[in-house]
Formats: sequence, C-alpha cells, structure tokens
Amino acid sequence: MIIKSKAGNGNKIHVYIDNEYVLTVYDDYWHQNGFKDGETITEEELASLKEEAGFRLAYEKGLDYLTRRSYAKKELFYKLKTKYGDEASERAIEKLSYFGYLNDEEFAKMYAKHLLETKKFDIRRISTELKLKGIDREIIENVTKTLDNEPIQRIIEMLSTKFSNGFKDEKTKKRFIAKLQRMGYSWSDIKSAFSEYEIDIIDNDF
Repeated sequence: MIIKSKAGNGNKIHVYIDNEYVLTVYDDYWHQNGFKDGETITEEELASLKEEAGFRLAYEKGLDYLTRRSYAKKELFYKLKTKYGDEASERAIEKLSYFGYLNDEEFAKMYAKHLLETKKFDIRRISTELKLKGIDREIIENVTKTLDNEPIQRIIEMLSTKFSNGFKDEKTKKRFIAKLQRMGYSWSDIKSAFSEYEIDIIDNDF
C-alpha cells in the first residue's frame, strides 16, 4: 500500500492510501512519525496510524468542546464516541482528566449551584440532573450536602416574585404546583410554603 498526503484546512493533513482518502491527522503527528509521500505502509502501520489519529482528533475535539462549556467525564465521552469510537474517546478523556481539563467533582459543584440558584431546582431534581450527566452517586451525595437547602423558603420567594397578588384562577395555581413538582419539590414542602404565604391548597390541587 502506498501512502500519500495532502494539506487540509489549518493544521490538518489528509491521508490517502493507494490514492483513496483514508483519514485526517494533525500535521505535527504526521511529521513526528516520519511518514513520507510515496512510501509503502503495512496493514499494521496503517492500523496504528488510524488508532493514534483517532485519539488525537478526539482529544482536540474534546478541548474544543471544553472551551465552550464545562462537561462531566461521561457526558463528554458519550459526545466524542459517536464520532471517534470508544477506545479513542476513552484515551482522550483520560488525557483531558490528567491535565485537569475534566474534574467531575468540580463540575458537579458548579452545575449544582447553577441549578439551585438560577433554575431554582430542589435537591431531588438537582441529584437527578447530575446523575443524567454521568456523575457518580458518591460525588452527588457529597455535593448536594453542601447546598443551602431551604425548599420552603425558595418556593415562597417564587410565589412572592410571580404571584404576589395571588393566583388569578385555580388552573394557574395547579399549573404552578405541577411545575414545582417537576422542579423536584415535595408535596409537603409545597403545602408548607403555600400555607406560610397564606394561599389555600388542598390535596386535589396536584
């Protein structure tokens, strides 16, 4: 098999085997491995080239994603694997973690704080969201323990912000209660908050 290259966009090199496109690599990897246009390459060498190229591409793409927002390890792995496969993505995640670009505990703290303060979610919903991101249960438990969990007070704050003059009708009230439940609030906390805010609520309201 004869290997040849062609310059691509930026620092990428397109690789051809017997004049057929095979893959794209970064130019530094291409030059470091001493490949030369027109030389013969074995099946083993091609397999190794594909493996390393896939890893490098997955790693660089992972870095690119992380410049846009933070990710949990499993979340980023599943995003990468759809294009680069399991092995290359796993290696990329390991390297990103080694250099400190990925840290599930730090991610969980930041994301949980965002959900609590911005989304106003209750601890139960926050735990579910962290689990969906692939965060381990032990980390979730440790992180949620540190949160300022005052569900009744948060519900009262939402009531005072959105419904300071009360609900215009029962349908609006039931819709808000359903929303609170989706946000993770328990029925007992909702009842307590409504009672403190002096709004009547009965079990049929949910």
